[in-house]
Amino acid sequence: MYYYLQGDLAYCDLQTAVIDCGGVGYQCNITANTYQEISGKNQVKLYTYLHVKEDALTIYGFADEQEKQFFLLLISISGVGPKGALSILSEMLPETFAAAVMTGDHRQISKANGVGPKLAQRICLELKDKLAKTDIKVSETQKAAAVADKAAFEDAAAILATFGYHKNDITKALEKCTADNSQDLVRQALRMLSNI
Repeated sequence: MYYYLQGDLAYCDLQTAVIDCGGVGYQCNITANTYQEISGKNQVKLYTYLHVKEDALTIYGFADEQEKQFFLLLISISGVGPKGALSILSEMLPETFAAAVMTGDHRQISKANGVGPKLAQRICLELKDKLAKTDIKVSETQKAAAVADKAAFEDAAAILATFGYHKNDITKALEKCTADNSQDLVRQALRMLSNI
């Protein structure tokens, strides 16, 4: 219904922006990336999606069309609602998300609040072909970074297995880690595993 809203930024926080368009304030749910783009500006333009439910009309706003495109792709997946899609896009930049999908790095996606490993795997599986059919491009640098992150995870899992920990416990611990290299991943995971 609304393609975009353009007007004065009446209010903005990490999750919400209110755009004054001709004296009417439209409340939009936004990502952390959009917040960074519009925070502190007087005039803004948000590309929007109107989510219609029986009891509510909710507007989601994005600083650029690419982020909106990713949002629409995400909510097309069974089990991913607008709030989950917003959480994923707040956790990572659209380019980083695309690289994670293209390389099958579901661990990166599962870092988003409310997104478990199984849902993250489904997102990677279902979106890989869809992304290939869009005009969204992922640079070789971004792909390489995603592959390196996945390789660090696999290396850390192999090291932890030599200590005799169960594979499921290792995976659960590593998915909670924030490090991006195998040594630090092992250190963080060992702290968690020692409490099991």
